[in-house]
Amino acid sequence: MSTGYSLEKDLIIINNSKYSDIEILCEDEKKLYDCKAILAARSEVFDRLLYNWMKKSFEKQISFPKTSAMEIILEYIYTGSIKEESLIKDNIIEVFYAAITGLSGFLL
Repeated sequence: MSTGYSLEKDLIIINNSKYSDIEILCEDEKKLYDCKAILAARSEVFDRLLYNWMKKSFEKQISFPKTSAMEIILEYIYTGSIKEESLIKDNIIEVFYAAITGLSGFLL
């Protein structure tokens, strides 16, 4: 299906370098491509990080230690839900910790 027929499907642009204006670099050197406006609109933490902290507002990259945890966080930011199969024993603690610390415990 081409674009323009479903707003919901058109806006699900998780990890799409074509529409990205920021990269999240994870400790395993994997890059996640994202849109600053969407991250900031959906998360006060990202809003402060990307638009209110002077240094960060000009950078095109931020760091995060756990790829699997950030992928789950981004899934929620972009879709408003998380697939149950995404949460496994190895990543659920990191996702929970990021949630209760407002990501500040993870973002480098």
